[in-house]
Amino acid sequence: MKDKLLTPFKTKGLTFKNRMVHAPTTMNMSDDKGYATEAGIGTYEALAAGGFGAVCVGATCVRWDGLINERMFGLYDDTYIISHRQMVDVIHKNGALAGIQLFYGGLIPGLGSTVPLEPGKGWIPGTVSWGPSGKYPIGNKEPGVLTTQDYRDLVEAYGQAARRAKEAGYDYISYHFCHGSLPHVTLSHLENSGRDDEYADHFLFCEQIIKRAQELCGKDYPQIPRMCCDENYEGGYDVDYFVEHYAPRLHALGVDAIDCTFGSMLPAKSRNPELPSGDVIGGGFYVPNLVALPYVERLRAGLQSKGIDMPLMGSCNINTTEQMRTMIKDGAADFFASCRLSLDDPDFPRKIAEGREEEIRKSTRTGASLLQGNIFNKGIAGSAQNAVIGRDREFRLQRAVSPKKVMVVGGGSGGMEYAITAHQVGHDVTIWEKDSELGGVMWWAGNYKTLPNMEQIRYQPEWHRLMVEKEGIKVRTGVEVTRDIILAEKPDVLVVAMGATHALPDISGLSSALESGAAVLLDDVLKAEQKNLADGPVVVLGATDGVELALDLAQQGRDVRLLDSPATFVPASYIGSRYKYVQMWMEKVGLKVESGVQVEGVEPGCITVTRDGKSETIECGTLVVAPSRVAYDPLSTELFGTGIAVQVVGDSRKPRSYGNSIHEAAYLSRRI
Repeated sequence: MKDKLLTPFKTKGLTFKNRMVHAPTTMNMSDDKGYATEAGIGTYEALAAGGFGAVCVGATCVRWDGLINERMFGLYDDTYIISHRQMVDVIHKNGALAGIQLFYGGLIPGLGSTVPLEPGKGWIPGTVSWGPSGKYPIGNKEPGVLTTQDYRDLVEAYGQAARRAKEAGYDYISYHFCHGSLPHVTLSHLENSGRDDEYADHFLFCEQIIKRAQELCGKDYPQIPRMCCDENYEGGYDVDYFVEHYAPRLHALGVDAIDCTFGSMLPAKSRNPELPSGDVIGGGFYVPNLVALPYVERLRAGLQSKGIDMPLMGSCNINTTEQMRTMIKDGAADFFASCRLSLDDPDFPRKIAEGREEEIRKSTRTGASLLQGNIFNKGIAGSAQNAVIGRDREFRLQRAVSPKKVMVVGGGSGGMEYAITAHQVGHDVTIWEKDSELGGVMWWAGNYKTLPNMEQIRYQPEWHRLMVEKEGIKVRTGVEVTRDIILAEKPDVLVVAMGATHALPDISGLSSALESGAAVLLDDVLKAEQKNLADGPVVVLGATDGVELALDLAQQGRDVRLLDSPATFVPASYIGSRYKYVQMWMEKVGLKVESGVQVEGVEPGCITVTRDGKSETIECGTLVVAPSRVAYDPLSTELFGTGIAVQVVGDSRKPRSYGNSIHEAAYLSRRI
């Protein structure tokens, strides 16, 4: 049976070679004036080479004052056309359609500011934060309000940007009519209230933009707006309202398709308290996979009931080929629009076409696609897993002129990334790992029983292990590397990728309890898939890293107490945005962080603690210790004077995220 993902599709004005589209993604890869850079051109070149049917250049601002990041692409005047032609050229040469999304910030400018803002201003000089009413601020807490003429001027700015896009050679225009931008908040029933001019008609601004683009570019020039089809707020419009009031007007305008999204950034009460509106835009780690699918199906059914036949693009939390195919099943979308996965593995469409699905570098969704800052605050788009994206031309592999013997000590994320790259450029590489298998922390860090999507953490080491095997890289497991072993091997380069070790607290009786099994380290609990926990109450000491285990055990019905020494609890940075779900679930099971608790001693079956000068003995079947971590590098100083070059990557330098390990390894391995 032919794979639907690979079948061509025709809209009114376009022919897509397959059903996979790179969705418009805010990249922030321009220069400081908004012109395309080598990084931006190289990124879109890589995406198009990956085999997408279409690649849509993301968030290109139509006027400077609507910027939300100082490195957004611009189309402010005709001098911008030539740099966009360069992006169009590399997209077309690689066989994809080229689209571009036109953007204007509205209420978003000012988001992420680290300094006080004047009312109505963004943090970038010359930008403004304003909306139809200013009642629901997103960036500046005191936004301005647009006049009728302000709206009309922006219609013209959009139209002229569309004209420039067509002159640059783009095959179609997308619009950012979603996620808090000015067009979306004008569609909004919440933010657009109380006006007494023509823009009290929520859809008029979007309609005028599309019509003005048609006047300047021709009615046959394809337009595919990215729409917020459901605000997911109490009092906001929903799919049914969109179908009844907005879709018929879009259809009458003759748009080629709708790129569907279903959430917003307004500070409003979500319709479903357990699924915040913003998480249906770009779902976080705990957000259900295919979270937008029910909305797409409802939208499709609603359109069909009104006799409206418009192609749909569906996205959000789609990670596997099975999920992609589900999104484009009958009654759902016609296209899968990819964002995060595009950055983690821009080659995934080509791998599907070539029968290499197992080689797709699936997203772990563990923090992000934004390793360098944040797209709303002085950051560029990227991938924790894929260090090449955004540096595609700079990081192109070049064969080593003088191949070296490379000894990589540590088979975690950093070690395997380093080994794969060094091997690909021609070095003689061996990975040495003290454990019986490769994978490092990411291999077992998701061994929870009740927390959703934890299997995704293993996606990254699974991919690394597969590529190590396919590349034929030599591996030695079960070996504790020493100075003598290194000297006997005589490597030219030693890579220390041994990770971090525990900084155990000084507690009376803890060492004995760890030896007897009455106390266990968090890492050992996860490695053993929790099978080393005794019956009876469990005390987790160290909430920063231990909070998710405590929650998991509580949700299994275990009697759990979560103790933390600091006076104020701060979750680990890798937990990030998923902590809001942890908090919500902790409340449901009655689990609380007990802060400011000092453990004085550990004895068989109990621990003694003090808090606020009061002592308490707590019954404890198992004490789980989740201590802080420190860098582990016992080898670098041992090799001084040996003539062996030493490179240290990842947590062996400083405990951080697996993304830091991968990025350091990708950088250093290219510079042997």
